[in-house]
Amino acid sequence: MKPWIKVVLALFLGSIFGLVTKQSFPLLDKVGQVFIDLLKMSVGLIVLSSIITGICHISCPNKLKRIGIRSFLFFLLSTMIAIFHAIVISYWIRPGSGLEMIPLNNSLTKSMSMTDHIFALFPSNPFAALAQGNILQVIVFATFFAFALLKAKEKGEPVLKFFESLLDVMIRLTQIVMRFAPIGVFALMASSIGDMGLGLLKKLFLYLCCNYLALAVQLFLVYSFCLYFLAKIPLSQFYKGMKDAIVYAFSTCSSSATLPISMDCVVKNLQVPKEISGFVLSIGSTINMNGAAIGQICCTLFIAQAYGVELDFSSLVLLVVSTFLSAVGAAGIPGASIMMMSIILNALGLPLEGILLVAGVDRLREMFSTVVNVLGDAVAAVYVARKEQEAIEYAKELALS
Repeated sequence: MKPWIKVVLALFLGSIFGLVTKQSFPLLDKVGQVFIDLLKMSVGLIVLSSIITGICHISCPNKLKRIGIRSFLFFLLSTMIAIFHAIVISYWIRPGSGLEMIPLNNSLTKSMSMTDHIFALFPSNPFAALAQGNILQVIVFATFFAFALLKAKEKGEPVLKFFESLLDVMIRLTQIVMRFAPIGVFALMASSIGDMGLGLLKKLFLYLCCNYLALAVQLFLVYSFCLYFLAKIPLSQFYKGMKDAIVYAFSTCSSSATLPISMDCVVKNLQVPKEISGFVLSIGSTINMNGAAIGQICCTLFIAQAYGVELDFSSLVLLVVSTFLSAVGAAGIPGASIMMMSIILNALGLPLEGILLVAGVDRLREMFSTVVNVLGDAVAAVYVARKEQEAIEYAKELALS
């Protein structure tokens, strides 16, 4: 039996077990958390080594510049598109209208400002960033370190070989951990479904519908357009090649934990060069959070509607900026998106206790949003690889003419 089939079977059996028992078991919670922790333990070193080796292997400065600019432009545009149609869908369905919630007097708590959030990207200690799982700081350090290695030239080659070996070892370590995926997925699903049950209220059901519809638009319209017209790859080939990553993203709700599997799928099944996949996917797993952005928009507007707050145009602009920055800063782990909601709610003056309204069903939302996060990174990698191939072919034509 193929590994991904085992994971799907474990997903199904865990859900059935949770529905039958209708309770959460502490032991299953711990088993599921151990599985997530085992996946997360290699993420920091994988991101560090893959970005360093990816940048250093792109020896041509112009090529590195092209890949970087194309990646960031793709991330920016896809995230803004996701935010825009999530706002439209949330105002169309209006899932929180009619709840008439009353905020507590002392509902607001202090949170990091947007300016502080931006300046916090730069690490004072890269080892502390690795230990704390601050992937954005790891990316910043890895980028500076890689450019320093390029400047060092021959003297930096032993260090580069070390990181090449480190990347290979960490990927193999992840493959060992993934052998325990069926056990971990069963525990995660049984615990979540058993604790939550199926007694969802009508408003929470509408809230989930908002999320699912916005995610479907991003997946089947935006990504399909990019794949068919920009990357020029058959949709069936793409989704078939990414099936392992889709299953793991759906079951673990962690784009960071899925990163090694995504890299393997993109390189082996979609023939994207390692230097491009390592660079684009490592950065995208942290800053290209289309699914998280959609979830934060839908959640914020649901809470605003529940408390009877109508956002004016300036508030909507602030919502877009806050969502983009918080989605960029969200760690690719389960529950990270809901934790980042305090930044947006504080910026808009909305009560923080509103998060409790959606916390119970956040896992159901996160399963699908993580899939969109992961596939968005893969689409970006395929697109960038296609453009690089076209640039190479054009350069050859010029040389022959």
